[in-house]
Amino acid sequence: MTKTTATVEKNQKAELQSFLLKTFDTILDDTKALKTSKIEQCHKKAISLKAFDLVSISMSLMGYIGYRWNQERYYKTLNILNDAHYLANSSNSLLAMKINMYLMAQIEFLEQNYSQALELTEAALHIKLEDTIDFDEKIQNSKSKIEKHNKQRVISSAPPTFIPENNQEDPLIALLKVGRTIAVETNIDTLLTIIAQEIKQALNADRCTVFLLDEEKRELWSKVALGLEMQEIRFASNLGLAGHVATTGETVNIKDAYTDKRFNKEIDMQTGYKTKTILCMPIRNLSHQIVGVFQVLNKKGGEFTDKDEDLLIAIGSSAGIALENANLFNKQKILIEEQKQLFSSFIDTLSASIDARDKITSGHSKRVTMYASLICDELDMSEKEKEVIKHASLLHDIGKIGIKDSILQKEGKLTDDEYNHIKLHANMTHDILGKIYVTKEFENVALIASSHHERYDGKGYFLGLKGDDIPLGGRILAVCDVFDAITSKRHYRSKMEIQDAIKILMDGANAHFDKKIVDVFLSITCDKIINVLTCDFNLEIAQNDKLLLEKYKLADLYAILQKKDEGESHEKTVAAVFNKYYNFTQK
Repeated sequence: MTKTTATVEKNQKAELQSFLLKTFDTILDDTKALKTSKIEQCHKKAISLKAFDLVSISMSLMGYIGYRWNQERYYKTLNILNDAHYLANSSNSLLAMKINMYLMAQIEFLEQNYSQALELTEAALHIKLEDTIDFDEKIQNSKSKIEKHNKQRVISSAPPTFIPENNQEDPLIALLKVGRTIAVETNIDTLLTIIAQEIKQALNADRCTVFLLDEEKRELWSKVALGLEMQEIRFASNLGLAGHVATTGETVNIKDAYTDKRFNKEIDMQTGYKTKTILCMPIRNLSHQIVGVFQVLNKKGGEFTDKDEDLLIAIGSSAGIALENANLFNKQKILIEEQKQLFSSFIDTLSASIDARDKITSGHSKRVTMYASLICDELDMSEKEKEVIKHASLLHDIGKIGIKDSILQKEGKLTDDEYNHIKLHANMTHDILGKIYVTKEFENVALIASSHHERYDGKGYFLGLKGDDIPLGGRILAVCDVFDAITSKRHYRSKMEIQDAIKILMDGANAHFDKKIVDVFLSITCDKIINVLTCDFNLEIAQNDKLLLEKYKLADLYAILQKKDEGESHEKTVAAVFNKYYNFTQK
C-alpha cells in the first residue's frame, strides 16, 4: 500500500468514525429522526476498508435503531448486537465496546430488564476512552434513569418467595417467559436463538447453545453467530460433551472444565474463549425421546446449582415440544414446496406440449407469461396473485391440443368454419384445466386461462363476459396475448411494425381491452419489452443500449415513432436502438 493510499484510507476511516459518533450522540439525546440508510452505507464502506471497529459501531447503531423505531424483533436485534460485540472484541476497540454495551443496556431497559440494563451501563462506564471522546456524563444520566425504574419495580413488587442469586431471574418468571416467547414461533432457526437467549438469561450464564439431534444423519446441529452472520454447525452425535449427553441421556454439570477429561480444550484455543463451568442436559419430547441438547457455559459469579438443573429441566419440557413442532412445521413446508415444484414442472411440461404442436408459435406462452409478469409488477400484485396468473398464462393455449393440425398450421386466411373451430380452444382450455386437481389458491387458473379471448365490450368468447366480470388475470392475458401475436411471425403474415402493434392496443382500449391494463402495459419501459422479445434469441443487449431504453416507456416510443423524421436526434436514436433489436427477432 502506498503512502498516498494509506492516507486516503485513514481520512476515510476518520470521516466514517466522525459520522457514526455524531449518530451515537443523537441516540443519547433520544432523537427519533434517524434513518439507517446512511449508516448502512457507512457499514459497507467500513467493511471494504476492513475497519472492523467501525463495522462493529455501525452494526450496534443499526440494531438499536431497528429495534427502537422500526419495531425489529428483540431476538433479531440481540443477534446483531452480539455479532457487533464479537467484532469489537476482535478489533480490540474500547470505543466500539463502550457503544455496544451502552446500546445493549438501552434495549434491555426498553424490555424492562432493569438489572441487566444496569449491569451493562456500569460496564460501559468502566471503559475509559481518550479525552477527545467522552460520553460518560450522558451515560451516567442514563444509569440514574435505569436505577430509578429498578427501585420503583422493587418497591411496587410483593416480597419474593425466591431470593435471586447473582442477579438470576426468579425461576417461575423465567419459565413463564420461555413458554410465552416460544409458544407461537414456528421458524426453527429463530426458535433456537430465542431458547438460547432465554436460558442464558434465566440461568445467569455467559453463553448457551441449543443443539438439535438429526437422527437420520446421526449429527447434532445448531445455528451460531460467526462474524457477521448466523451459520450452521454440525458434528457427529457421539462427539464432545453434547454428543455424550445425546448418547447417554445423562445431565453433565462440570464445575471446572479444564480438569474434566471430557472437555475439548482445542475449541477454546481456537476461539480465545475461556470455558469455566458447563451445564449440559438432554432435551426430550413428549415421548421422552432425546431430540437435542442444551449446553450452557460459564455461570456468572459461581457454579451451576441443583436449582439451575431443575429450572433447565422445566424449560426443556416446553422447549422440546416447541422444537419438535417447529421441526414438523419445517418438514411440512418442505413438502409443500416440493409439491409446488412438482406442480410447476407439470405446468411447464404442459406448456411445452403446446410448443411441440407448432414450431412457428413456439415460445408464445412463455412470452405472454413474461409480459403478464411485467404488468403484475406494475400493479404491485401479491406473490400469490402473480403465481396464479403465471400458471394461467403458461397454460392459456393448452386447449389447442384439441385443434386440428391442418387448421392450426394453415398458411393463409382461415374460413369461417375454421375460425369457429379454432375458437373452441378457449373452451377446451377450461375443460382440460378444470379436470386438474389444484389447491384452493389455484382454483381460478382454469377460468383466467380460458378468458384470454374475452373482450371488454362483451363480444369475446367463450363465455361472452363483459367489463370487470372478466377476471383481472384474463384482462391482463388478453393484452399480452394479442401483443405477442402481432409482434411475432405467423404462418400467414410477418410481424407488425412496433408502432402499428402499439396502436392496435390503444385503439382497442375499452372495446377489446381494459383501458387500465393497456395503460399499465404502455407504461413499461422499452428495455423490459426488448428483454421479452429477445428471450429466445442468443442476443446480448449492449449496456449502453439498455441504459438508454430504460429511460423510455412504450408509450414514449410510440410518440417518438409518430414524429417520423421530425423528431430530435436523441429521439431518433431511441427509435433506432429499439428497432435494431426488434427487427433482429424477425430473422
